[in-house]
Amino acid sequence: MSRSGAYILHIGDQAGVACILAKYQRSQGYKSQVIKLSTNDKFGIYSFYRDYISLIASEEQFVNDCLQEGVSADIIHIHSNIDMLFRLRKKFGRTKKLILHYHGTDIRGLKKQKLPHRSRLSDLAISLIFTYRRIRNNLLYKKRRIDRKAQMLADVVIVSTPDLLQNTIKGSIYLPNPVDTDHFNPDKTSTNTKKQALIIDTEVTDTQWVLDYCKKHNIGLDIEVYDRINNPIMYKDIPSLLKAYNVYIDIRYVDKKILSNLSKTALEALACGLDVLDYRLNYCRGLASEHYPINVISQLSSLYFNDAL
Repeated sequence: MSRSGAYILHIGDQAGVACILAKYQRSQGYKSQVIKLSTNDKFGIYSFYRDYISLIASEEQFVNDCLQEGVSADIIHIHSNIDMLFRLRKKFGRTKKLILHYHGTDIRGLKKQKLPHRSRLSDLAISLIFTYRRIRNNLLYKKRRIDRKAQMLADVVIVSTPDLLQNTIKGSIYLPNPVDTDHFNPDKTSTNTKKQALIIDTEVTDTQWVLDYCKKHNIGLDIEVYDRINNPIMYKDIPSLLKAYNVYIDIRYVDKKILSNLSKTALEALACGLDVLDYRLNYCRGLASEHYPINVISQLSSLYFNDAL
């Protein structure tokens, strides 16, 4: 398969990763486009990358557009959506190269969510969550079987963090998350007015546990908490928020364990010139070269066009 001018179709997206890939693939001469079912753009990611993505209003139209665009695509890169992988493999057989890309909760699972405050409504929601968990546990085995079948049908299985490899078939490949370094980059001039440290409270992390953990281990930083749950920050504004601080705290306590990888926001903070306090209580500085988008695209291209895969 020739690389020159190849059409790479991305189906679905997680946290803007597909959009970043499409943006930098175009810069390398590929035709690249993202198709995604339209959802609430809570953080303004898809308005920011509107030139690279087509948002489809209905599920029926989304399926039809994916199948239609797949006809002319050379590579079909599927982000999390295993239902579409089954449909595409059925339609095209082995005439198309299908890449299945997992990003986290799509394969790891999400066991815990926080609600903004206690109320009758939130108590009802909590009750529903517990009911859902019981149902989910009964269906977990079935889901794992479906995931494994999808992975066997894919030409290449990719994961965004190394810990996810344990949930995928042998031969799956870790692809570092790309950071849009056009958007996330250091200030050209330094300033002494920055605040000490930032942690972002999300729907799945136990932020109070992290604050207590830092205190217990004598992390002498004045840590401010940004409440992303009640005050979503737009993607276009994240660099400005990050660059108001010297340190980003990237200790994420989820489902009673500390996640052992850098988050996407931590990578963005490194790209903006912040130090990052990681899960080992070590300070990281500087974005590793493996996360630069051109390097990610280069690694991805070697997967796309390797006829042995």
